[in-house]
Amino acid sequence: MTVTEVIAQIKAGKSLAGANLPGLDFSNQDLSGADFSGANLNGCNFSGADLSGADIRNAKLDGASLVNCKQIGTRIDLQRVLSRIRSGWTMDGVDISDMDLSGQDLRNAKIIYANMSGCNLEGADLRGAVLNESDLSFANLTNVDFTGASLKRANLTRAIRTGAKISKWAMKKCYITGATAYK
Repeated sequence: MTVTEVIAQIKAGKSLAGANLPGLDFSNQDLSGADFSGANLNGCNFSGADLSGADIRNAKLDGASLVNCKQIGTRIDLQRVLSRIRSGWTMDGVDISDMDLSGQDLRNAKIIYANMSGCNLEGADLRGAVLNESDLSFANLTNVDFTGASLKRANLTRAIRTGAKISKWAMKKCYITGATAYK
């Protein structure tokens, strides 16, 4: 399948789940809303592409270039989240809602503008993490260590914060039930 054919499939609303698309050059292409779940995308170039709302869960991305991609609302899987965090990547605008990250070492994670609503983060280590402007509404933050973390303008509405180590400074301008927690 060529890049032109793939884009036509996406525009027609067709799924590319499980497709075999290795080595294609999608640089600067609009791939928003694409379903690439489980697809073989090894060696693909996504530099500058718009992957907003795309589903890349369980996709094979070995050797793929994802530099300067627009990722707002992109669905990714747990292993990719952990791999990106441990590699020091900034996860900007990804959708990891309802993901179970309980007990995970997420120190120094950079997860900004992300949809993390409903995530289970119970007992996770988020020391030094940057979660600015992320949606953590309805998340389980029980016993999370946020020491040195930043949650500026994060949405903590109805999040369970029992036992969480979190300072007023970290919650600067957080939203909790429609109000700003600390100005």
